[in-house]
Amino acid sequence: MTQEMRDRTYATFGGGKEASSLEGLCKGLLSEQRSSWPELGQAYDSLRGTRYRDIACDGFSVRLLFNPGRTVNTTAVVSPEEIRERQCFLCVANLPPEQKCILYRREFLILGNPRPVIPFHLTIVHLNHCPQSIDGHMETFLGLAADLGPGFTALYNGPRCGASAPDHLHFQAVPSGQMPIEKEIDGRKGFTPAVSRTRAAGVAVRRAAGLGREIILIEGDDAASVAAAFRVYVRGLADASTPQGGPDQEPMLNAATSFDGKTWRLLVFPRRVHRPAAFYRKDDGRVLVSPAVMEMAGIIVTPVERDFDRLDAAAIESLYREVSFIHS
Repeated sequence: MTQEMRDRTYATFGGGKEASSLEGLCKGLLSEQRSSWPELGQAYDSLRGTRYRDIACDGFSVRLLFNPGRTVNTTAVVSPEEIRERQCFLCVANLPPEQKCILYRREFLILGNPRPVIPFHLTIVHLNHCPQSIDGHMETFLGLAADLGPGFTALYNGPRCGASAPDHLHFQAVPSGQMPIEKEIDGRKGFTPAVSRTRAAGVAVRRAAGLGREIILIEGDDAASVAAAFRVYVRGLADASTPQGGPDQEPMLNAATSFDGKTWRLLVFPRRVHRPAAFYRKDDGRVLVSPAVMEMAGIIVTPVERDFDRLDAAAIESLYREVSFIHS
């Protein structure tokens, strides 16, 4: 470990029976950073003034947040040309000097998100600069959820549908129970049979109906089996959706996973497009909503107050229909 990393490291986590609670370490990190890192402290101060309202849609609900601090994320330009020309803001060498981390299993850094959507919002970044992709890292994603425990839900944005750094592998995590979809899935309403044959014993793959967008629920008590079922589903999604940009690109999707101490619950949101057409308008009809995993899970961030005031159930339902890939 370099001296720079030693100075930046708040704690290390390697697992094992003697390991400290990762959830406790993360909360300690954020508490320390709110005091020692002015940018994060100011971001959390601004969260106190976040306006929100709940919108009842047809069969589901969303929470709309007015958070101008998320403008950079919402409007992030992620074209290959722009990515090549800017420094990667997730690489260790480019992190703010005040930003500290938890070295997670010698491979990732757990960081406080400098533009949190909700309190205790974490970003988990790979030590190396490698592309955003879930296929080869699903076991790590599931393991992260298990290490964090039932108090947190781990999140993933695909490189073409929400990741503001598609060139650097990263996850996020937020406290469990904050996203409306979690409560709606807990109600176990409107499921249809498995959407594909997983060949993984003890894993259920189901489709959640009546929630306004396509949602696939994969549940199982064995991480390897859940990961295998996910990969079978993704292969089918790639065949069905014909990924933009070529057959080797990851199908557009977002994912969220949690672990209750026994069972992994993996939610997959297949996507058709990154942003709705209204995002690109040049007139008063422009709506600055860029759906990523938290939006697909029911927390819709609006950095512009006008959008917060005018979005209604019909607009939300239309947005989900436009960006979600619906299986036939």
